[in-house]
Amino acid sequence: MVKSKVSNIQDKQLEKEFPGFIYKIQIDKKTDIPNIEYVMNNDKNEKTISLKGKEKPLDSFLKAMQDLSEIFCEICEIEDKTDETLVTTVNFSEKGGVIISGQVNLTKNGIPQPLCMNTPHVLIEYNEKSYNLPEYAQKQIKELKKQAILYIKGEVAEKQNGLFDEEAVN
Repeated sequence: MVKSKVSNIQDKQLEKEFPGFIYKIQIDKKTDIPNIEYVMNNDKNEKTISLKGKEKPLDSFLKAMQDLSEIFCEICEIEDKTDETLVTTVNFSEKGGVIISGQVNLTKNGIPQPLCMNTPHVLIEYNEKSYNLPEYAQKQIKELKKQAILYIKGEVAEKQNGLFDEEAVN
């Protein structure tokens, strides 16, 4: 319980330190390197930034992205395909919604072929006139945004691996 309160405080602090709006997170399926597009707001102006990653993100970033495969399959009404699904892109709208894009591997005559799909625009917060993300998916979206902010701030896999190497030496 105490750990989750500390985590929530850290999450809110991280959001305050990032005065912007992330509108696209995309992972290259071959390299696992993200591209993040966002708008930075400061007192004087608004600046659109497209960050084309050069380094692999933290494992927690990749996990946060793939955790969305369950809600992707639920929204697209694809049963029993969560394990065969690769979430590739998440687009956020200023209206408070999200579109998740992914690939579902289908096998025809023993040959795997990807089926590329997008969810419809789904509101993250509750709205009685629209499909709404369940609470678990809202938490997953929030975690993905947090991981993207950490990546923007320079938290990458190389640093993560360095920490593990140091622990192994001691």
